[in-house]
Amino acid sequence: RTGAKTVLVTHSMGSQVVQYFMKWVESPRGGRGGPQWVDTHIEAVINLAGSPLGVPKTLASLLSGEQRETVQPLASYLLDHFMNRKELARIFRSWTGLAALLPKGGSAVWGDLSGAPDDPVSNHTDVSSQTADSNVHSDVSFGGQIRFDSDGLGNQTMDGALQLLFDALDADEQRLMHRDYSFGVFRTQSEMDAHKDDHRVWTNPLQHQLPNAPNMSIYCLYGHGAATERAYYYTFDNSSDAPSLKIDRTPRPLRNVDIGIVNGEGDGTVPLLSLGYMCADAWRKPLYNPHGVRVVTREFVHNP
Repeated sequence: RTGAKTVLVTHSMGSQVVQYFMKWVESPRGGRGGPQWVDTHIEAVINLAGSPLGVPKTLASLLSGEQRETVQPLASYLLDHFMNRKELARIFRSWTGLAALLPKGGSAVWGDLSGAPDDPVSNHTDVSSQTADSNVHSDVSFGGQIRFDSDGLGNQTMDGALQLLFDALDADEQRLMHRDYSFGVFRTQSEMDAHKDDHRVWTNPLQHQLPNAPNMSIYCLYGHGAATERAYYYTFDNSSDAPSLKIDRTPRPLRNVDIGIVNGEGDGTVPLLSLGYMCADAWRKPLYNPHGVRVVTREFVHNP
């Protein structure tokens, strides 16, 4: 009523919800507000621990019904007695919105078998196709998103890991994922133009552009310095009542691996790569921010 613009405050997945909304409200296939709607009505978006590029733990949750909280010894014991991994995976997969949190950008963002952009700064980071040697001071690279010690599949990049997940879904789950989401990267304006009204890319900031809102600001506020799930060791599970793959909890003499989970930098849930890359880098580029939306980034050291 006053004519004042709105400030939107989001948390975690809410950052993607607002991205989707801003594209939807502009689109003739959505809210039909036109290209000036966001600039006219939104003063700022404040993302608290936003996850614009998704989180790897969503991949593990959908693939095998697991994440760090479920593979801890006590939690694992309780789940084995009251709810198995197959049931957990089925529940996670029934939440169709959860797939919005799958990692975006594939190997171009999350790294390949030669390394990852957020690998630990160490002279002993192992990027080989198998595990590192017995040097307890070494770290394992994040580029192998899913690693296998000896099961014959070979280590998988983020692209390969997402394909493993897709292959594990049933026909309806595959259809819904293809219908609603896209996980790639656009590198040209022609790609952006061709898909600007495609709702599947509206939760992926690497496949759509910030709105025509030069008077709007985006604030990215997040913590860092807490161990965060970044990659995984997996093995086959031949039991009939469980998904065919499970996190391999075999102890390993690697500094950044615990019970099969490769830990990286982040806020405890969202890796730093997802928290900060769009804010500190990609949204500074004309392809992703063609109208010069102001982007402010503030990092806070984890201090429990």
